[in-house]
Amino acid sequence: MPPLLSIVLPVHGVERFLPQCLDSLRADGAAPGEVELIAVDDLSPDGCGALLDAHAATDPRMRVLHLTENQGLGGARIAGLAEATGSYVWFVDSDDWLPAGTVDAILAELRAETARELPADVLLTDFTHVYHDGGTGPNPWRRVLAGSPLVEGCTAAEHPALFNAVLAVWNKVMRRQYLLDLDVHFGRGYYEDISVTYPLLLAADRLRYLDRVCYHYRRGRPGAITATSSPKHADAFAQYDAIFAFLDRDERADRLRGLVFDRTAKQALTVYDTPGLVPAALRPEFFARITAHFARHRPAGHPFPPGLRGLQYRLAARGSRRAYDRLRGAARLPATAARRLRPGRS
Repeated sequence: MPPLLSIVLPVHGVERFLPQCLDSLRADGAAPGEVELIAVDDLSPDGCGALLDAHAATDPRMRVLHLTENQGLGGARIAGLAEATGSYVWFVDSDDWLPAGTVDAILAELRAETARELPADVLLTDFTHVYHDGGTGPNPWRRVLAGSPLVEGCTAAEHPALFNAVLAVWNKVMRRQYLLDLDVHFGRGYYEDISVTYPLLLAADRLRYLDRVCYHYRRGRPGAITATSSPKHADAFAQYDAIFAFLDRDERADRLRGLVFDRTAKQALTVYDTPGLVPAALRPEFFARITAHFARHRPAGHPFPPGLRGLQYRLAARGSRRAYDRLRGAARLPATAARRLRPGRS
């Protein structure tokens, strides 16, 4: 019997966090052979490879792949997936960790799913943010998921609001054969998972949400892409192209093309707007890439949103970067003034 769940763990430069992650993958209630762990040492420059080998020596569920060339997060996930044999697969990041009892809880859900006439293609889970200073915060998109049709199971078309939630891969447990049949691949560089998660959600016959915190996501740690200035933020455009190429060949997913365009345009502009992400010298080029994204992927006749965002989108579509920057600056002024007038501020 193949395992019910394969956990794929890409590992690179996280020696400080890896022991906690590995310890959190326990499954005290699992039947023998029900879980396999595939850890991918992506030519880690620290002691991660040795830590993985030591852990595998005491955990018969675990296999370690040592890559001879650094493949990046996307490439490491691809290598791990090629070795996975489980009915479902979960891509866990090795600098994060799972709450106690999570693997057992996921297994219980998957057992129930496999007994259904139409098992879930993707099981989405709740999560918490964990900040560098030790503080925590709840999933800010839980209200979009809990209490929605996702709790019982639905398609993306039946609950398109789910695209307003996080589109990372780490809170999604997916049916492995469904993923393989989609013929989509993790990208290279930054935002590597969205070229997989968008198709996963768009084409699924049944999505489900488990309203249980199953993941602790480290947010804003030094080195995280959400806090790093880099030209690699432009990698997002290659992932967008891959998503729209999938829409071109999947008729059902294509019905949500307008929604996908809005979500990708919003993300690209958010990256541009966030101070410190796109290096100053590269901002004109990045904005030009956004304009090209509008020209290439905005559906014919697709309306702009109302209000300020619609004006921003029009300027981005025209390539009017200076006017866009002036508008953004003016929009920030009232909020800045309000902060200065709050009690306790001088």
